[in-house]
Amino acid sequence: MSKKSFILSIILFVFSLFLLDRLLNEFLEKGLNQYYGIGESNEIALIGHSHLMLGLNKLQIEDTLKKGVSKYTREGVNVSDRLVMIKQLLKKNTNLKTVIYGVDAWTFTGEGLSDNSYKLFYPFLDDPIIDDYVYNNSERVEYISKKYLKSSRYNEQLISGAMRGYLKNWTNLKYGIVDTLKLMKTIENQTYRKINNNSDNIRVLEETLSLLRENNINVILLNLPTIDKLTTIQKEDFNNTFRIFKNLTNDQVEFVDFQEPWSHRYDLFFDPIHLNPKGQSLITEKLIEYLKFNDNE
Repeated sequence: MSKKSFILSIILFVFSLFLLDRLLNEFLEKGLNQYYGIGESNEIALIGHSHLMLGLNKLQIEDTLKKGVSKYTREGVNVSDRLVMIKQLLKKNTNLKTVIYGVDAWTFTGEGLSDNSYKLFYPFLDDPIIDDYVYNNSERVEYISKKYLKSSRYNEQLISGAMRGYLKNWTNLKYGIVDTLKLMKTIENQTYRKINNNSDNIRVLEETLSLLRENNINVILLNLPTIDKLTTIQKEDFNNTFRIFKNLTNDQVEFVDFQEPWSHRYDLFFDPIHLNPKGQSLITEKLIEYLKFNDNE
């Protein structure tokens, strides 16, 4: 092989890798957009972490209310992550009217969620909003590699989400019932997640609600049930957090609390925080009843 042919082969090989990288990214990003409902004409958006992800059935809401729902929920995202998610949706979903924002007793707690949750945004680095957020939270070498080698943006979780988007599968896969004996040992050992209302996180939620208000979006701060054994041992902190939610309400922001009477129904929980499919179906029906009642007022 001549030197010229060798160079052309190298160029062709690099170009093929570049093209494959772009095509793979385009395929996976499209699947994620469908899974999260980004860029769709849906009127309702669900925003939160795994608590809301496992707690509400998107298809059940859509089928009953005959309204499109974007379920933009991601494991481990904190209030700052969710602010970015909402900015992304506001830019892409022009028909958005209502945001159902998942809250719980640990919403303002800094500890306990993923420190690397910004990595979940890698697939959307071509969006300036996301690009800026990831740039400010990641190492430079890491950022540059994800910026230009697009197929490296996806881990197993993100690939799974993309496939579920193409398959239109939003099923709650957390089957089983909470192990209360294990929970009691956690409580005895004081290793449960503590409630801590961080002032910076409160400010971020206030900023989020202001942004939604400016865009004429109605907001429901929705607390789904968590098991009673975790909240009763932190009752004062629990009540303080919920007072903050109530103080954030106004003519465009509601606080809806589904903690009771289901916090003691252990058969509804997969673990102390997350609902199983049985709990998801029941609580989704309660939310639908609430939305239908308020829509008719």
